Amino acid sequence: MYKTMLVPLDGSKAAESALPYAEEIAAKLDAEIILISVSESATADTEHPLEVYLERVREQVQRELKDWWDKKDVQVKSKVLSGKPADEILRYADESNVSLIALTSHGSSGPRPWPLGSVAAKILRATVRPVLLIRSQASELALQQKRLIKRILVPLDGSKIGEAAIPYTGALARALGAELVLFQVVEPVITWGIYEDYKSYPSPTDLENRKASAKAYLDGVGKTLEEKGLSTSSVLDYGLPARTTITYAKANGVDLIAISTHGRSGIALWVFGNVTDKILHAGDTAVLIIRASKV
Repeated sequence: MYKTMLVPLDGSKAAESALPYAEEIAAKLDAEIILISVSESATADTEHPLEVYLERVREQVQRELKDWWDKKDVQVKSKVLSGKPADEILRYADESNVSLIALTSHGSSGPRPWPLGSVAAKILRATVRPVLLIRSQASELALQQKRLIKRILVPLDGSKIGEAAIPYTGALARALGAELVLFQVVEPVITWGIYEDYKSYPSPTDLENRKASAKAYLDGVGKTLEEKGLSTSSVLDYGLPARTTITYAKANGVDLIAISTHGRSGIALWVFGNVTDKILHAGDTAVLIIRASKV
């Protein structure tokens, strides 16, 4: 599932924040790393600094991989492309059939400046491939321990499309020895009447029924994963999905939020595309985005 990882770089230290995550995943899953940068000019003068930069980073990553259980067999390649950054990254990802695109949500000027932040946004909108978006540097303690991803939060809404992230997170959790936290939010429901000042709330019995149904669902998913040897826990919360997810992740030491880009619950109409968008624009927890096919 994770055979090849593409890591776009723009020459900045901010963009290189994705490298430790790529190294951890590559070391544990024997995946190939491809470092890529894009020159918006085809002349040799502008390409040369990028090639020098990428080669330096490639050698650095190869050295650092030796610290991940002496991983000397992981391949690290580099490639400089010419053209519009987002377009070229997407094209290369498709042509090379990469398993994962790992990049930061922002970057800055480098040998040949290009705005990685806006490029990341375009890639997220256009690609059908899993994207690992890093929003902040890993802590020094995590880097020293060589354990960046220990707890993975998987928001679910009860739908099959919402479960699209599970196979990807399961593979990661197994390889990294991480815990999967299955997370569902029961949303408040307000029914508005004809008149502006009329509204009704669900009865306590209805709310308890919804919570019981959600808990049974999470327990069922968790049991299936535990039977496969994965460590899981289930958390049921109440509130607005995106805000509640972000708050829980920040307060409970979550290292990665793994979420599909579409999904819908039968009662609360939790549209995962909107929830994902809100999560991507708040907080600093790394996010794994899985594009689910509509069913």
